[in-house]
Amino acid sequence: MSPIIDEIYATNTVRDSRGNEYPLSAEVDAASGDFLYRLISSDRSVTKTLEIGCAYGLSSLHICEALRGRLEACHVIIDPKQMSVWHDIGVFHLEKAQIDFFKLIYEPSELALPDLLRSEPESFDLIFIDGWHTFDHTMLDLFYANRLIRVGGYIIIDDCTWRAVSAAVSYYLNYPAYEQVREPAIKASSLRMQIAKISRTLLPPHVAYGIVPTALYNRFYRRIRYPSIIAFKKVREDVRNWAWFQGF
Repeated sequence: MSPIIDEIYATNTVRDSRGNEYPLSAEVDAASGDFLYRLISSDRSVTKTLEIGCAYGLSSLHICEALRGRLEACHVIIDPKQMSVWHDIGVFHLEKAQIDFFKLIYEPSELALPDLLRSEPESFDLIFIDGWHTFDHTMLDLFYANRLIRVGGYIIIDDCTWRAVSAAVSYYLNYPAYEQVREPAIKASSLRMQIAKISRTLLPPHVAYGIVPTALYNRFYRRIRYPSIIAFKKVREDVRNWAWFQGF
């Protein structure tokens, strides 16, 4: 693993190319980053990856460190705010780590993904989604990810404890072309996570659905239904018919 990753987590700060210091925020946590790294490291067929949302580059570093040394390794990043909000620190970290096989697209995903679909359909081995966290935008990213990922590839979604992201994941889990990869072993690091673990045991969310009032389910169970990061594997072609729908 890159010493840059260890330094960022240890200091809880980042610096730009001019030495200006900023507090760490909007980052993939260490456990989720390690899950990303281990998943890619365990499958040598993963060489071409796509990431939606870069920020300070911690997820990018985990992905690229796992890809380092692989023939034809290629990492595409979509982040329209990399310069304006994140001070190009994500790019700076990748360059500092001597990673030269990445490409950054400075456009919103709703514009960049259709362009990728036109030129590179079903060509990615792994797609990591950590972009705008509204339900509709998460579903939009998932819609295009489904068209861009090859059979046998992975789609990974971060921040699944967010209500909107959790709802999108619940819908996506119904897709017959996908199977969920085993949950990462992420320790409960907060009281909320400990309560969530106990609640999932006593009344699993799939049981609570339809029993617990909708308002309570959406406010509480949506946030504890999944761990913070979820991975799917595309195990077959997506052959849903034109009227397909499953409740979520």
